Amino acid sequence: MLGDMGATQPLLLHPGCPRPDDPGITAVLDLCAAVLQADWVQLVLSQEGEGDSMTYAHGTAEGGGNSRDLEVNDAFSAMILFGGDSDPSTDILRSLSAALAIALDRHQLRQQTAVLQAALDSTSSSVLLFDRRGDILYANPPADGLLSLQTEDDLLVETEGNAPLPLFSVLSSLVERVASSGGEKPAWQGTMQSLDGRVLACEVTPLPSMRSLPDTVLVLLQYLGSEPAVRIDSFCLTHNLSPREKEVVKLLVEGLTTLAMAERLGISPHTVRDHLKNLYRKTGTSSRSELLGLASRTAPATTGMPA
Repeated sequence: MLGDMGATQPLLLHPGCPRPDDPGITAVLDLCAAVLQADWVQLVLSQEGEGDSMTYAHGTAEGGGNSRDLEVNDAFSAMILFGGDSDPSTDILRSLSAALAIALDRHQLRQQTAVLQAALDSTSSSVLLFDRRGDILYANPPADGLLSLQTEDDLLVETEGNAPLPLFSVLSSLVERVASSGGEKPAWQGTMQSLDGRVLACEVTPLPSMRSLPDTVLVLLQYLGSEPAVRIDSFCLTHNLSPREKEVVKLLVEGLTTLAMAERLGISPHTVRDHLKNLYRKTGTSSRSELLGLASRTAPATTGMPA
């Protein structure tokens, strides 16, 4: 089943035995009792290589009983014990094994879903799933917050050669383009800037086909900061500035004097001047005004903008 979902290996390598009240296991026990015409049934489930096991019961065991092994999968071994004189055929045991395998697969998928849900709910990134038409199938809490912002404030982003458009209209257009391109993953990466100066990093990736869902596209959005702050970060990265030099540049942009920068940073004015000299050398400038002009002209790092 995991292979049908495009996974090369389970997310949880050791999913553990289901709880005693697992509905899938309860259904398997009911099936065993009915097929074997047994007053009671016990299922002993063991994890291969782990030493952990769990016993599940249907009815109360009385007197002696029979036992048979069930073939499940590589992760578990299983045995049923049951009361009565039934002698199940190979076909019956195969059917019971298949039912148990399905119950365990569903249990593991529920566990994986819970882990993924917790991870998506806790991340600061906005995560969205779109269908190939650009309709939203899923949004985690940060993405839902963006959707609310879009509705309330008409969140607009700049585009090349066009008037500003609502963020989710741009995303839907990108999704439709990616879904029909069949290109390498991720199909689109870049930054988007809203009219109020906020900058979002964006990645759009088509997901493997799944039987139970239409073709889906994953969109990741991460708030980087305001446009001026992103420009400064990009400027410092481009010129390989040290953390202290980056602090000096930020204070310079704020308009602080050498003395004020020294007080803010807890260093001497002489040390501030040394940092400024290093900044001039690294950036090829010779004055504060040249340095500020170069920093203001540095574009935020991006690999493309939506058209």
